[in-house]
Amino acid sequence: MSTVTTLIKAEEIVNQGIFKGAPIGSRFDANLISPNIAQAELRFLKTAVSPKTSGFINSAFYDDLIAEKNVNPCNYNIDLGAIVQAFPTNAAYETLWTQWLFPFLSKASVYESLDNIIIQVGSRGAFINGGGMGENIGISGLKHLKDSFMESLVGYKPFIVNFLCENKTVYPLWDDTGFCSECDDSSTSSGRTAGFVFKNKK
Repeated sequence: MSTVTTLIKAEEIVNQGIFKGAPIGSRFDANLISPNIAQAELRFLKTAVSPKTSGFINSAFYDDLIAEKNVNPCNYNIDLGAIVQAFPTNAAYETLWTQWLFPFLSKASVYESLDNIIIQVGSRGAFINGGGMGENIGISGLKHLKDSFMESLVGYKPFIVNFLCENKTVYPLWDDTGFCSECDDSSTSSGRTAGFVFKNKK
């Protein structure tokens, strides 16, 4: 049985973030992200019973990804040590991970953590975390940052879904219900028109 409980690990986000996943500093404390990863995957990745969920990976596929994933944190930066693949025995999953899920989940996890990073709660109540060597961006900066992250996540998701649609036979556990029919339809949430052409009767 796999000891992995979430697809992405906090160490992976921090170590890879400045290169690939999310725009965070190289000395970022992974403990600030780790409590929010499961919530990020529930909110942005996993589908629920309701069809209105924002996720796109069904339970069977998600569970198989968990089972196949390396229990050791992945690493794709030789400067940080030996290369460690997330899915060393499954090339298809490794491609999905490195090209799509890794950067997507990195940003989703940081997004879910931003409130608690900037606004921390102590025994005397909530306070804005000190800026250290820099100036804290405050509440207005937090809102701007979260809006930017959300725009990126919303914009990135259709590309992942499209990749899965184009490779349905490679990922047979993925439930494409409600997704690939939209890939083939010229009317999508991206704002394109349905593409109908009306001819005048002669």
